[in-house]
Amino acid sequence: MTFIGCCNGQNPNGQKNESDSLKVSKATDNTEDKKQIQFNVRQLESFFDSVGKLPTQPLMDKVAFMTDSIFNNQIQIDKLIPLADFNKLKQAIKSGEIACKTVKNIFGAYNIDSASIDKETIPITCFSFDKSNDGFDEFALCLGYPNAAWDCDLYFFKSNTIIAKHNIHHRYGLELKHYKDTDGKTVIYYKQNYTSGSGIWWFNFYFYKYYDNKLIPVLNELENGNLQFPWGIRVFWLESFVQKTNPLTLKMIYNQAFSDSTISPEFVDDSTIVQYHWDENSKKLIGNYEKSKITKPQILTYYLEDNEILFINAYYKTLKKCLNDKIMRQAILNYLNKVKNHYNIF
Repeated sequence: MTFIGCCNGQNPNGQKNESDSLKVSKATDNTEDKKQIQFNVRQLESFFDSVGKLPTQPLMDKVAFMTDSIFNNQIQIDKLIPLADFNKLKQAIKSGEIACKTVKNIFGAYNIDSASIDKETIPITCFSFDKSNDGFDEFALCLGYPNAAWDCDLYFFKSNTIIAKHNIHHRYGLELKHYKDTDGKTVIYYKQNYTSGSGIWWFNFYFYKYYDNKLIPVLNELENGNLQFPWGIRVFWLESFVQKTNPLTLKMIYNQAFSDSTISPEFVDDSTIVQYHWDENSKKLIGNYEKSKITKPQILTYYLEDNEILFINAYYKTLKKCLNDKIMRQAILNYLNKVKNHYNIF
């Protein structure tokens, strides 16, 4: 069974779901129906060296396109709420429910759970980013309960102004967290899910910062990428943990192997620390990968996307060394043969 990245088909929200794992299975079956060419060693090594010399950034941009598109295109809003309505909103937050009339005045048209249609109020969930929950300076609201479905809409406020609306596909429950960055500004972050299935899933951390009465995207980093046998021609796992927030520091645990069998030896099995600093010019959190054991291109090889060319390019030196290993050599050549058959290039 051969798997070259995750299916590129997306649902209407631009996100992937559990049914995609079924599409992967069908796609792999179709791939195996085609007659595989067995290239010789010289052809495979030439292919390998050619991919290793490709410019990396275009490969990264292609692999990251979908997740970056969602990350960078959450809705920006600049809507001032009249004080009378804002006072009603604060009272609603304290009581846990809000009048439908007030919702329409503040948020406009909205989707309401069918169980609440005949009611005059609906539940409201508040996430405060202030020292005191009564501050109402920086906070987020969900109309209803964020964990009632696989996704939810959050409205982010700066005092009595709505500054952003995010649709978050959390899949297993919203985990919204926040901290103060080194410049004293608030950073919020949560996990976005793209794929879920048996032995296959993908989540990213999305970090946004309160900046000049906006909520700007500052860091999109892999939280957990998982692909297991027999779904792919590689099996891999990477999981990130927030170790501390000032400065932001992630610990990453990761491993990769080829899918020749369930006991294929791992050519990568490690962990590292990545520290991020705020760059005022780009207004981004920048990872100090130079002092880590993993690079940004290598992190993207744990995405469930069409990333085999990026993988060869990002891990070229590691794979080149492994070609001299008697156990790993044949597994790498088998892998290269499958990839060269799929892409039919070089």
